[in-house]
Amino acid sequence: MKVSFKKTLLAAVALTTMGGLFASTTAAADESPWLVRVRMLEVTTQQSNDGGGIVTPDSVKVANRTQPEVDVSYFFTHNISAELIASYPLSHQVHLNQGGTSSYLGGFQELPPILNLQYHFDGMGAFVPYVGAGVVYMRTMNTTLSNGLSLQQNNFGEDLQLGADYKLDNHWLLNADIKKTWINVGLNGPAGVVGSSTLQLHPDPYILGLGVGYRF
Repeated sequence: MKVSFKKTLLAAVALTTMGGLFASTTAAADESPWLVRVRMLEVTTQQSNDGGGIVTPDSVKVANRTQPEVDVSYFFTHNISAELIASYPLSHQVHLNQGGTSSYLGGFQELPPILNLQYHFDGMGAFVPYVGAGVVYMRTMNTTLSNGLSLQQNNFGEDLQLGADYKLDNHWLLNADIKKTWINVGLNGPAGVVGSSTLQLHPDPYILGLGVGYRF
């Protein structure tokens, strides 16, 4: 996705949300502002990186990952909420795929909190779709890469989100959610390996989630 198109989408979501913030009434007194979901996530990364040294472009793959997560939402109004997505550290393997061969470079763990501003549509009964956009923070840790390589610890990006809740009753719901994130991670190492002090990885994962939620 081109950067300009990504920025346009982010702006559209922000404008929709801001419009709803002024147009929407506050949540009913008997409707709690707190919602907690538990989801199983499938994190699918892209094989995308800059080239340098012995590393060719688009040859470094951060392995996909399936893992549970918990998120908490707070509703400012009936339609507008903020969602914080958290998880225990994800473990990833890293491979270098060049010349038809795959070499294992090592692994790392990461904490991937995401904070989104969301707009929830109504008028569809128990089915409540929503859109969101926000910021992504990735902190890498316990990195064990070969050839003197290491990863930048603090990395920031953004995401777009599309999802839906299906209300089972006044408290319980089912949820499906997909996010597209954009994030760069610095790969540090000897000049003979990466070509400079830092080579940028672009894992930009899709995150598909299925789960249940509870509105207090």
